[in-house]
Amino acid sequence: MASALEELALLQWKNSLADSNSMSSWSPAANSTCCTWSGVTYNMAGHVIELSLPDATLKGQLDAFNFAAFPNLTKLNLNNNSLVGAIPSEISMLYSLTSIDLGKNYLNQSIPPQLAELPNLIYLCLHNNRLVGAIPYQLSNLPRIVHLNLGSNFLTNPDYSKMSPMRTLEFLSMSRNKLTGSFPRFISNCTNMVYLDLSHNAFYGTIPDKLADMTPNLKYLNLSGNSFSGIIPRSLVYLKKLQELQLAANTLTGGIPEMLTAISGLRVLRLGNNLLTGSIPMSIGNLTNLQILGISQNDLTGSIPSSIGNMKLLQTMHLSKNNLTGMIPPEISKMASLQVLFLQENQLEGKIPLEIGNLTALQKLDLRNNQLEGELPATISSLQNLSYIALGSNRLTGALPPDLGSKQPLVIIGLANNSFSGELPRDICRTFALGLLAVNNNNFSGTLPSCIRNCSNLCAIRLAQNHFSGDISQVLGVHPELTVLDFSENQWSGILPPTFCSFSSLQILDLSDNNLFGELPNCWWDLKSLQYMELSRNGFSGKLPTTRNHTSLKSLHLANNLFSGGFPSALKKFGHLITLDLGGNKFHGIIPSWLGMRNPMLRILRLRSNMFYGNIPWQLAQLSKLQLLDLANNKFTGSIPTGLSNFTSMKKPKTELFMIIVENSTKYPYFDRIDVTWKGQDDTFQRTVTLMTGIDLSCNFLSGDIPKAFSNLQGLLLLNLSRNHLSCGIPTDIGNLKFLESLDLSWNQLSGPIPSSISNLMFLSSLNLSNNHLSGKIPTGHQLQTFEDPSIYGHNADLCGFPLSIACSDDSRPASELNNKQKDIHWMPYWVVGGFIFGLWLCIGVLFFSDWCWTTICYHVDRMQSMVMRKIAASRAKPEI
Repeated sequence: MASALEELALLQWKNSLADSNSMSSWSPAANSTCCTWSGVTYNMAGHVIELSLPDATLKGQLDAFNFAAFPNLTKLNLNNNSLVGAIPSEISMLYSLTSIDLGKNYLNQSIPPQLAELPNLIYLCLHNNRLVGAIPYQLSNLPRIVHLNLGSNFLTNPDYSKMSPMRTLEFLSMSRNKLTGSFPRFISNCTNMVYLDLSHNAFYGTIPDKLADMTPNLKYLNLSGNSFSGIIPRSLVYLKKLQELQLAANTLTGGIPEMLTAISGLRVLRLGNNLLTGSIPMSIGNLTNLQILGISQNDLTGSIPSSIGNMKLLQTMHLSKNNLTGMIPPEISKMASLQVLFLQENQLEGKIPLEIGNLTALQKLDLRNNQLEGELPATISSLQNLSYIALGSNRLTGALPPDLGSKQPLVIIGLANNSFSGELPRDICRTFALGLLAVNNNNFSGTLPSCIRNCSNLCAIRLAQNHFSGDISQVLGVHPELTVLDFSENQWSGILPPTFCSFSSLQILDLSDNNLFGELPNCWWDLKSLQYMELSRNGFSGKLPTTRNHTSLKSLHLANNLFSGGFPSALKKFGHLITLDLGGNKFHGIIPSWLGMRNPMLRILRLRSNMFYGNIPWQLAQLSKLQLLDLANNKFTGSIPTGLSNFTSMKKPKTELFMIIVENSTKYPYFDRIDVTWKGQDDTFQRTVTLMTGIDLSCNFLSGDIPKAFSNLQGLLLLNLSRNHLSCGIPTDIGNLKFLESLDLSWNQLSGPIPSSISNLMFLSSLNLSNNHLSGKIPTGHQLQTFEDPSIYGHNADLCGFPLSIACSDDSRPASELNNKQKDIHWMPYWVVGGFIFGLWLCIGVLFFSDWCWTTICYHVDRMQSMVMRKIAASRAKPEI
């Protein structure tokens, strides 16, 4: 029977814990003794010799534990609980202890050096806590220590100079700490070491060439995740007992030593993520006991040796992210135990061998980003354990095997960026285990297999850029885990069903470039997890649904549909919005003043080609992050708000890309995209849209002058104010826009000279100042010398100089101005043309009240002007006969 002192000590400690439900048998009742308490073992004399409570959900500290009450305790195991605080120094009073296991807790103080006073301690495990401070050098004085595990903490270097030889030590793990310096010298005295793990620290320098002499009995060596450099020591071949060698994630150079293949007992070889070069030794096939081979993320070249077929026990082979060439050797079929085959991101070519169907144990196959071609062999359907297949970004063609998936628990299917055709196999998801289907950018057609509707674990489906068709309301079922849905650039039709609103986990939705129509369901904004929505280029119509709920939406694209109504009030709830594209619809009314306050994160605002009118609200200046403002082709009036020159994000050029979201299932980054009228052409920017800064207010009815403060927006790449009624002169400091690449001020009423500072625009590649009242000599020098097309200055009667054919006199006026008589005659045709234009605009004024006319007129007038000016320039260039 246990002593009363021991029993009382255990009860006191139990009462100090916040959660001790697993110790319910510990009771002071008369019919209960600690000899029957769970986790407590006692000897014949009735003393407690073991306290073992692993995985017992204990919450609390060790401070209340009376260590002095247990002089006979030999084993203390509290692994995998929720203990916090310090390891009390009084633990040294447990003189009989041979084993301490406090791993997998939340202990967060330093290791007490008093642990070294336990003369019988053999096993000490403190791994996976939050211990800090230097490792006590006194631990090296433990005379009988065999197993020492300090891994996964925040420990720093011990005082190596004071450490004693640890000749009894067989197991040492100091992985995942904050240790630094060269390879620890004290290990040279650990001559009985069998297991050594120094991985994931900050050690550097070379791996000792005499390591085999220091630790001849080593079976496990893990130095991964450090900064070791130099070559892999060839002397490691003398570690005859070595079974696992892990040197991944360092900066090792040179080749894979062929001598390593002579370690016949090697079971694990991980050399990935280094700087290794050369080829894979042909003798690699000598490692017939190897189970795991990882040499990915190096710079290895050459072909995959056919000798790999000798490694019949190999279960995992990672050769990805190298520069391997040639074909996949058919000898791979001999690796009957292979479960994981990763060869992605190399330069492998040829066909996938038919023999791959012999890998009956294969569960994961990744051949992405190579140059493989031909059809997918039908034999792949016989791999009944296959759950992961990734063949994206190759040159594969033809139809998929019709029975693919019928006998396989396929969870992940990645076939994107190939030239596959035909329909998806009807049974591709027969087991309903499918979680990810990525077949985008192929030539697939037809509709989806009906089994998709029953895949309740589906988390991502990416079908973009194919020829899929059918009614979208009949395709999907109930998918509570769905986070990514990309059906863009296909031929889907129909009305969006309300069942879409049930995809509560959806983060990315792209239905652009299809034939969808109708109004959005009233529940549409119930998708509270949605961050990216792209519905552009369909036939959606009606007003946007309203909402009372705040959303997490970051990017909203509704361009080129038939949406109507005023500016959507639902956007008041979109406080995280970064991109808003409503261009090419039938929205009308004024832009509300609350936009600048309710959507402070906006970077891209595109409202072009609608029917918005009124003044541009000055409150837009509150959008400090805005870098692209496109209000073109509307009916805005009044002057350009001076406050727009305060856009903070336009004052410096952008240098960093930002992602809207990262697809969690595949870590695929979703960069935003936007259509921009850029240098006279409509371009789609995707990754680089985040580097774009610009203002486009063209084709409106704006008047007044160009704000001089616009010259402060030195990060601008695009400025288009064409086709308005702007007057006065071009700001003299326009040359401050040093990064400007596209400038269009045409079709206004600007007057005065072209500022000489415009020659400072060194990156300018598109310029149009035509159809104004500008005068004087055209500035020359630098980038302006590359503009040889006179039409960009056309219809400015008083301009002269290159590239116009009108020479300038000494006072920088056109020669035609010096002859008054010629000048009077010169003006006669302009009065005639003016009368014609007045009548033309009178007609246009009537057409203006038609909603679509204004945008159409602007487009055709632009084209007509360009054609006329090109013909004029060509006629002037012809030699006289």
